[in-house]
Amino acid sequence: MTMHTNPTPGLKGWVKQHKSAAIARGGRSLTAAEVIAESVRYKAESGRPILARGEIFNPITGEIVTGCLSLSNALDVLRERYGIDTTVRKLIPKLERKGLLERRLAWRMVPMVTDTTARKPEYRHDAVATTAAMGAGLLIPIHYGRKEEKWVRTLVTPDGLEFLARLLKAPAGAVKKPKARDTVWALLSEGRTQAEIVQLSGMSKQAVWYHARSISNL
Repeated sequence: MTMHTNPTPGLKGWVKQHKSAAIARGGRSLTAAEVIAESVRYKAESGRPILARGEIFNPITGEIVTGCLSLSNALDVLRERYGIDTTVRKLIPKLERKGLLERRLAWRMVPMVTDTTARKPEYRHDAVATTAAMGAGLLIPIHYGRKEEKWVRTLVTPDGLEFLARLLKAPAGAVKKPKARDTVWALLSEGRTQAEIVQLSGMSKQAVWYHARSISNL
């Protein structure tokens, strides 16, 4: 990891300098090559690193981190390594309770079904890493999409992956509760009726009927 602790200069001053430079050139617009060169120079002078592919900048710690994964990919790795079986939907509330994630309302404009020339907002909740999560080097949010879309994705760092393994790994000797479908399957295999399964398992009639039907369709 590389540390970058230089303060970022104000963008207004940078723009003012370039306006002066443009006037000195007689008002000529920057070429594409000049725009790229000036952008690289500004990033270098501002203390924000120029990142290579796969590198993520942590704005709180100033570190450049590699090997980051999305929440879903991180769970895939944990499932393969440790047999941890959970979903992103279940993970997010746990991280919220730890103060590592917070849900933020996001939106983007999408075409309407009835009139594709008109657009309407589409809303969603993004799970965004908190300052505490970034400070601990566990999670880092990145922004993507067009400017008006404002999407955010939270990535798990290698240290964050180890943290999730400790958080989610079942303690030794823990017995996993069987899934409802497996319970219905086992009782049906014993020749039990759906009414008996409802009494024995405590599940609702609708749940037993649903799982029994899905099993019969196999």
